This record gives sequence, structure tokens and C-alpha cells, in this order.
Amino acid sequence: MTDIARPARRTFMCASAALGSAALLTACGDGHSEADTPEALPIPEPTGEGQAIMKATDLAIGSRALAPAKDPSGKEVGVLLFRKDEKTVLAYSNVCTHQGCAVSPKSSKEDFYCACHGSRFAPADGTVDAGPAIAALPRYAAAIEGDDIVAYVTAAQ
Repeated sequence: MTDIARPARRTFMCASAALGSAALLTACGDGHSEADTPEALPIPEPTGEGQAIMKATDLAIGSRALAPAKDPSGKEVGVLLFRKDEKTVLAYSNVCTHQGCAVSPKSSKEDFYCACHGSRFAPADGTVDAGPAIAALPRYAAAIEGDDIVAYVTAAQ
């Protein structure tokens, strides 16, 4: 008679289920979505009253920043800014289109970054460079007026 222990039926079934689940998840891929990334949203026309949110001299050409503003209800919102050239500044909502976390201009790359799940957005048009977000950042109208960067913040997007 041998003293080799045989696995219990329950142990065998649990191991089989775990291996099957692992194989199924591996077959699903690396999490990359083949869904089309929506194009950049159009730059809205200025409406309502603009808010001076930063001095133009505080945002160098090619740089990014986050500035506080107020939406029409008076609620504080964050506005992501990108200084495209001497006369052009682009503005976006800092609310990630994936799950609503705050997007930051602080990044190891030249982009806007959402630390919650790793989404990255292009400063030039707000489109997604890396997911899980698949929708571009909502845009605000913005302009350099005199010494100020003025944003036209609309209702919550």
C-alpha cells in the first residue's frame, strides 16, 4: 500500500476553475481597446463673461498649467491650460472622461495626466493618448486678452 496523498475533489475543482479563469483572462488580451478614439471636440465660441484666470506671462509657450475658475453656478472648477503659441491658449476641463478624477498638467511626459487610472491627454487638442479614457477632454473657449489668460467656463460638462 502506498502513502501518496491524493488531492481532494474540492481542491482539484478549485484549481481547475482558477486555471480556466486565468486562461480566459489571458485570451481576452492586454486591456487595450480597439475602439476608435473620438476626435478632438471643437473649440467653443466665447459665451458669457470671461474670467481672468492667469497672467499670460506665467504660462510659457509650450507649457501646461492648472488654474482655478468658477462655473456659471459659482462652483470652483479646474481649467487645464496649454499655451500653443504667442497668441493662442487652449483650455480644457480637468475632469477625466473615464471616471471623473482630476486631471493634472504634472506629468512625466508632455501631456495632461490622470493619476487615478493612468489616462493621458494631448495638450494640443484634448484627445486621449492613453486609456482607459476613450473620450477627449471637454473644451472651454480661452483667449489672451491684454496681460491675462481669459477662460469662458460653461456649465458642468
